[in-house]
Amino acid sequence: MVHCRKYEQHGFTLVELLVATALTVTVIGAAVLVFTNSVQTSNLNLKRSEVQTEARAALSQITRDLSQAGTAVPLNGIAIPSLGTGGANPNFACDSSQCYTGVDPAYTQGLLYKVTPGYTIGPTISEPSDAIKITYVDPTLDWSAFQAATIAPNGGSLTMPAATFPAVTDPAVGVTPGDVILLQNAYGSAIGIVTSVAGQAITFGPDPLNINQPGALAGNIAALATPGSNPVTYPATQVSRLMMVSYFIQSFVGPVGPDSRLMRQNGSHQPAPVAEHIEDLKFTYDVIDPISNALTANSPDAVLGSPAVPQPNQIRKVNINVTSKAVRADLSAATTTQRVNLTTSIGPRNLSFRDRYQ
Repeated sequence: MVHCRKYEQHGFTLVELLVATALTVTVIGAAVLVFTNSVQTSNLNLKRSEVQTEARAALSQITRDLSQAGTAVPLNGIAIPSLGTGGANPNFACDSSQCYTGVDPAYTQGLLYKVTPGYTIGPTISEPSDAIKITYVDPTLDWSAFQAATIAPNGGSLTMPAATFPAVTDPAVGVTPGDVILLQNAYGSAIGIVTSVAGQAITFGPDPLNINQPGALAGNIAALATPGSNPVTYPATQVSRLMMVSYFIQSFVGPVGPDSRLMRQNGSHQPAPVAEHIEDLKFTYDVIDPISNALTANSPDAVLGSPAVPQPNQIRKVNINVTSKAVRADLSAATTTQRVNLTTSIGPRNLSFRDRYQ
């Protein structure tokens, strides 16, 4: 007789399986949550670092130009056309395709200053943004040993001597359309926006900034001619290139939606981006009253006097405030905006020299 032994088979009950599954899901879920939070924190820190870098880049470039503001520029500014002097008001920041800012009251006074505030003339993003215009003579093109050979009677062009060095069309530092040329002689100073260059000849035709106005009664190159001369002649006239740099915010639509950046324009050349994701640009100015010598700190538009008028020529220190932002898409497709606000101040020596050492 054969006897069969029965073996009992043990397994997991349904309850045990459910408990084990729940524990496994909990552990995996916690691990995923920790990993997700770690990635988000890393992404957040990266974005924070990026916006700080952009804000620092913006401040660095602006202060670099401001440190040279006024270098070799006539003490009281440079005459430019304006509505008040029989011409038309110039544009603050335009190229051949568009204008980037609104009208600036300080820029309609018939003078190009070493520093010209552009209070709230930029686009409104978080709030109305500012702009600024900075001028100084370009040291890379030294024509101090040469003078204009001829200037057109209406100031529409000039010709440099054949021996001019560097040459007008020098490939490295020569004159190109969009440059600003400063002319100075015994009758004052004026500027022209270059519209074409051919050989030794530089032409000042219609320009986006509306600086070249040969028909204006004052503030143009023709105003430097010898008074009453017939035919029209000009005295010995020194020629140099002027850096006329404007900073402003430009808004645009980027890959993640509305965005903005800091732009730098020299003359009427196409502006170039300096720093991305710059949301706001603010300037205030420490200004000296020319009569009482009293200091007005943190003026947003360098306005003094009664009646109050813009007095950019009395600026002694510039205070800069830059706000940068970055939009980070998280795993839930929501958006988080990171902002960094940086400030600095600079007192360009060519703005304060006269008051300190006169």
